[in-house]
Amino acid sequence: MKLRGVIMLALSLTSLGGCSSRSFYENAAVSKAHVTDRTRASEILMGLPAPVQAVPVVVYDFQDQTGQFKNNEKYTEYSSAVTRGGYSILIKSLLDTGNGDWFTVAERGALKNLLQERQIVKVTRGEYPGVNNQKLPSLPPMLYGGTMIEGGIISYDSNVQTGGAGAVYLGIGGSVQYRRDLVTVYLRAVSVESGRVLLAVNSSKTIYSVAVDGNFLRYLTVAHLLQSEAGFTQNEPVQLAVRQAIESGVYSLVMEGALKHLWEFKDKVAGDKAVVEYLDRRDGNGKPENMLDAENQTHKKKKKKENKTDETLSEKQTNSAL
Repeated sequence: MKLRGVIMLALSLTSLGGCSSRSFYENAAVSKAHVTDRTRASEILMGLPAPVQAVPVVVYDFQDQTGQFKNNEKYTEYSSAVTRGGYSILIKSLLDTGNGDWFTVAERGALKNLLQERQIVKVTRGEYPGVNNQKLPSLPPMLYGGTMIEGGIISYDSNVQTGGAGAVYLGIGGSVQYRRDLVTVYLRAVSVESGRVLLAVNSSKTIYSVAVDGNFLRYLTVAHLLQSEAGFTQNEPVQLAVRQAIESGVYSLVMEGALKHLWEFKDKVAGDKAVVEYLDRRDGNGKPENMLDAENQTHKKKKKKENKTDETLSEKQTNSAL
């Protein structure tokens, strides 16, 4: 009887353990795996009008240049404050721009692996014939880009703004605390042909955290004290903030390039509307049409000045040659 009792007890504990594990993973707070939601920055980026021609670009790396560790007031933590997967986020943002119409992206992050695999294909096709002993075709040339995208996550500032409030009345109280961090990314477009930096933009995103606490303290009798506490903390995911900062940076890169006439929109009306919206977001003075005219006038004056400088240099070179 004792052995049977021990076996029954073990089976009961095992079943209880299984139920608790199942209930843990099936409760409402545990969500299933899902595709990452679109952010507002993603929607703006994907909604851009198509260009006249897709821009071929390459990205070699996009590193965390902050050197910042996670903020921890209790002990030293050596985990990085921001993701080191900025390269993957940037590639995804470039491919999403204008629903994939804006950039033709060539792989460079895994260039060593790509070249090695192409070498394997070349050797295999050279040594082994195809069907009916026909020679297999050679690999086509690799795609190269006319523009190189450089930059990185350059700063992560913790506790840019902190604060809170609390009150207690007759043993019942509560408090709220919040904190804001700031992450900043820089992007630049470089001409592969000349090495000239065509554009440089930056964007920032705040990271918001809030903690809410409540407590209850009451003497039930002279010798019996009842105390209870409850609270929760909610932190904005750092990865999501970095993603939005990079997406905003790509958006700025596209629009600044359009303002400098490095590339053009296929639909001029839709393009002008997108530029007006961008100028309103960038400068925010409520007069986007005037800003667009001012930008065009500034570009024309700059272009005229550059042409005049080129003519002067050419004239000087001719006179010195004479």
